[in-house]
Amino acid sequence: MSGEHEKAKSGRTPVCPERRELLKAGVAMAVAPVIAGMSAVATPSRAQASADRKSKKVLIISATPREEGNSDILCDEFMRGARKAGHAVEKIRLSEKDINFCTGCCSCISDPGACVQDDDMAEILEKALAADVMVLASPVYFLTFNARMKNFIDRFCPIYTMIRDLDVYFIASAAGGQRSVDSVVHGFRVFTGCLYGAREKGVVAATGVWDEGGIRGSRVLHDAYQMGFDA
Repeated sequence: MSGEHEKAKSGRTPVCPERRELLKAGVAMAVAPVIAGMSAVATPSRAQASADRKSKKVLIISATPREEGNSDILCDEFMRGARKAGHAVEKIRLSEKDINFCTGCCSCISDPGACVQDDDMAEILEKALAADVMVLASPVYFLTFNARMKNFIDRFCPIYTMIRDLDVYFIASAAGGQRSVDSVVHGFRVFTGCLYGAREKGVVAATGVWDEGGIRGSRVLHDAYQMGFDA
């Protein structure tokens, strides 16, 4: 059968080997930049990914009364990581604030957002409403958080129904073991479970530390920094 007859039968024009190789090379050259571009989009550098993240307002509530408290040191590392990631961070030490006890007057029930008491809690509540992330930190006292943290939670009543979609992190330090930490975290979860849309994002805990500042040099400091960076 002649070449013309074969061509007519198949409806296809025969391509010589040399031309076939040229066509393949041309397709490869055309596709390469597209593939390279796709790769660049699919695998951005960590630095670029960090730069593209939205800056958040992070509020850290530290309840320890000790200036070198272990939970407070963990707060500082979380704050350092969050600031490195570009977030706006503020740490509030409750021991340095004038916060009265809740009197149970219930006036905030009929007037959400307002409290009849005139103390430092009013400013803290405003900052909590503006926050995207809140960190609750406390040493362990008798298998729970201390009285300063409990008082903060009680005084949160005026705004707890106004909170929306808050990311929360928990920090705890204990002289005891894991049981102590688990108990504190459970208490934090009871509180944040009352906040609409609150999302628990992580827990940083140190056990077996008693002395003030005893946590320094511990691996958990890196964990706190990384959690802040990833917030």
